[in-house]
Amino acid sequence: MRRRSSRLTALSLIIGTGMLTAGHGYAQEAACGDGPVKVLPDDTLSRIASRCDVSEGALLAANPSIDGSGDLQVGATLRLRTATGQGLADRLNHLGREANDAVGRIAGQVGASAQDLLDRNPDLKGRLERLGRRIGLADGAAAPSLTVSPDHGPSGSTVTLTATGLPKDEPLLVGVGAPNTAFQVLQSARTSGKGTLDVEVTVSERQDDARLVFVLRDGDAVKLTSKPFRIAP
Repeated sequence: MRRRSSRLTALSLIIGTGMLTAGHGYAQEAACGDGPVKVLPDDTLSRIASRCDVSEGALLAANPSIDGSGDLQVGATLRLRTATGQGLADRLNHLGREANDAVGRIAGQVGASAQDLLDRNPDLKGRLERLGRRIGLADGAAAPSLTVSPDHGPSGSTVTLTATGLPKDEPLLVGVGAPNTAFQVLQSARTSGKGTLDVEVTVSERQDDARLVFVLRDGDAVKLTSKPFRIAP
């Protein structure tokens, strides 16, 4: 009788352990649920998609302000599914970004600056200016730019970020991260009345990354990423 009782006790422990393990596994699988999901350090769209069992395309469709992994902000949340009624504003913002990118590409192909190209095509310039005013961009359609100086140095260096072609007198987030991964917010800043920005930031200690990019973000209105800053002794 004692042996049978011991066997039953052991069986109960095994079953109980199995149930706990299964329950723990289920909790992991259901961690994302229906969302939203929080962006973790060094996250990419691929990692989030894998973690939450969704496609990268679904993440992009549900979050129109995100064009790639470099737009992810550590601590921010992403929708996993497209929200009902998500429409006109998102489409306008997406159209504005595409128009700005297209102007830059065409200008590069003809060997001119974006501003020169627009000056030679006043009708196109007028249309882009009207679109820009509608979605809150700066007057004119000169392609925004962001530079970092110097472009290399040791951890702890102070660098200057210089940006032009931004919305006027607008608050921005200044961030940093490895290329094509989620960025960490460093500080907030505000553009000048001319749509420019000059701000100094300190390069933090990084153990794994030899290159960093600095970013400026303000929803869909501003999405700038610098060329890589190389960490060197």
